[in-house]
Order: sequence, then C-alpha cells, then structure tokens
Amino acid sequence: MSLIENALSDEHREFRDRAATFAEEVVEPEADRIERTDEFPRDVIEAAGERGLLGIMLPEAYGGADSDFVSYCLAVEQIAQASGAVAETIQGHTFAALPIANFGTEAQKEEYLEPMAQGEAVGSMLLTEPDAGSSPTELSTVAEETEDGYALSGEKAFGTNAGVADIHLVVARKRPAPEEGHGVSVFLAPSADGRDGFDFDRTEFMGMRGHVTGDSTLENVDIDESAVLGEIGQGFRIAMGTIDMARTGLGAIGTGIATAAFEEAVDYAGDREQGGQPVGEYQAVQVLVADMDAKLDAARHLVYDSATAIASGNGSTRQSSKAKYVASDAAEFVTRNAMQVYGGKGYRTDLPLERYYRDAKILSIIGGTTEIQKTTVASEALGL
Repeated sequence: MSLIENALSDEHREFRDRAATFAEEVVEPEADRIERTDEFPRDVIEAAGERGLLGIMLPEAYGGADSDFVSYCLAVEQIAQASGAVAETIQGHTFAALPIANFGTEAQKEEYLEPMAQGEAVGSMLLTEPDAGSSPTELSTVAEETEDGYALSGEKAFGTNAGVADIHLVVARKRPAPEEGHGVSVFLAPSADGRDGFDFDRTEFMGMRGHVTGDSTLENVDIDESAVLGEIGQGFRIAMGTIDMARTGLGAIGTGIATAAFEEAVDYAGDREQGGQPVGEYQAVQVLVADMDAKLDAARHLVYDSATAIASGNGSTRQSSKAKYVASDAAEFVTRNAMQVYGGKGYRTDLPLERYYRDAKILSIIGGTTEIQKTTVASEALGL
C-alpha cells in the first residue's frame, strides 16, 4: 500500500477520509436495513450528495468538486466496505451524470447536473437490451421523430437505478435513420414514475440487495427535441466513453468488499480459540490469510494503476480490463475464504460475511464478464 499511499495528493486523501466517515456514520448503520428490506436507499444516496460524494468528478460550476478519477475510486472503495449495494448505486448514478457533463448542452447541464451532484436526482443509463446486449449494430430500441421531438419505444435490461431514477439516459436508434451511420443516439428521458408508456419490472438477485436493477419497457414515450444528448449518431461513443472508468470503478468496489471481509476474518482468527489456541495459529488458516492478503493487494494496485492512468489522460482498455477482472476474482476469493476462516458461523445470515460473498459474485459478470476481460487483455497484449 505504500506505493499507492505515497502517490496520493492531499485532495485524494480528503475524499477518501470523507467517504470513510460517511460509510461509518451513515452507511454502516443502514446496511442491515437495506439488506433486509431490499428497498432503494434513497435517503442514503441523498446523504452522499449532501457530503459531496456524488459529484466528485463533476464541474464546480454545477455543484461538483471537479476532482479526478482517483478520488472517485478511493471514495467508492470506502463506501463498498460498508455496503456493496450503495457503492454500486453510486457507480450507476455517476456514469449517468458524466455523459451529461461531457456532452450536454448548457441548458441540460444546468437542469440536471446540480441536482445529481447534490443527491436530489438519481441517474440511470439504459443501454443493454434483452436480445442484443450492448452491441450498437443490434439495438432495437428506436426513437421515432415526431413534430415536437421523439417517441421512444423498445426494451432495456439490467439498468442500474432504472425505474427509481429521476433521469434516464436511453440509447436508441433514431428513425428515420440519418443518411450516414446507424443513428444510435442518447436521449434524456425523465422518471418512469407516472410516465405514460414507461414501465419498469425490477429483477430480484442473489446479492446487492437494495441496488435496484431491472427491465424497462418504453412504448411511445414522448420527449422533446431538446432531450437529445450530444448529436444524433454519437450514442455509442457517449455510452461507451466512460467504459474504462466504469470497469475500474467496479474493481474499486471489489477491493472494498474484499477488504471488509478480510478484516473480519483476521479479527476473528485472532480472537477465536479452537483446541486451546487462536485459530489464526493454525497453519491452514495462515495459508488462507496470506493468499487473501496477497490477492487483495495485487488487485488494489491494478485498480489504482488504471485509475491513475485514466486521471492523467493515459488510460487504456487493457489496464481497466485487468483491474476489473483481477479485482472481481479477488473479491470472490477473499469473501469465500473469509467464510472458511469463520467456519460454520460464516454461513450465518446474522453476520455480514455471507452478504459480502453474495455481493462480490456479481462483479465478475456486470460491466463485461471476467472471460470477456481476459479476452480483451490477451488481444491487446498480442496485438490482435
């Protein structure tokens, strides 16, 4: 950790400490409630906004802090130690706000960014489709041109914060299509609540309870002409423009969850006695602890190597893919073996280890599976 610590600026440390305080004072006391009720933690997200943790990378002119991606990763890692669901909710929100900051008109920025930075409005990106994944050549959601703007129709899947969001970024094909290109564009659609033709079906998952994800159906949802984000035909560039950030951010969430599990296991191994001695004195447990420690440190260094490169404008898909899949694997390994150190108690639902284990699993799937990340890294390394 000394290499990372020595590279941090005072600003980086300030955001890390602010997020750690938020996690301790706000998230930890609510983590069990969020897990038990599976309800969207809007009050916690609003509190994150009040503490300046939702607009870390947004411009100061619109209520943000105008800090860098390293600050963001440090903050989301700290929050993930208390709740992976809250951290992933903030991740989905952040990567809906950034495209508005990067491509929005002045009017769009003024309308959306400050409420998003302050936690008064939640964002969601709707890209993936049930039968097309995220491929721009296969998207079937369309935006039919009307006299006043557009009518959105189609289906979206796996949208983080979908349905509960106050602003949805919908990736769709403009119809009629432009003469050149596929016409894939991003359209700003408001909340699904009370909106004719905009329906949402939440999906239940094994982990990340409280993190709202599900399927959206749009049937002739009317939006104004001014709701186009960027230009017609820029949709895939806008949607994928933050993909390296998003993958690295997921890696930071993975290291956060793994850190919480590792610390629980180490504390337990030092306190719990079996056969007249602490379980941490048994060689089998020591081997597990050593492997967990090494994998966690390796993952964290890859995450912050990628984050630092992105912050300096030199990020690469190869770096972010390595960070994402190594950190995802480490999160699964550490949470699983932390339960092993605990023995039968680790399987109990009144302790957090089984939650960490369930929350960690999704990280190897979302944002591109581990297998896809490995293929990407190999292709980059081999120059294919």
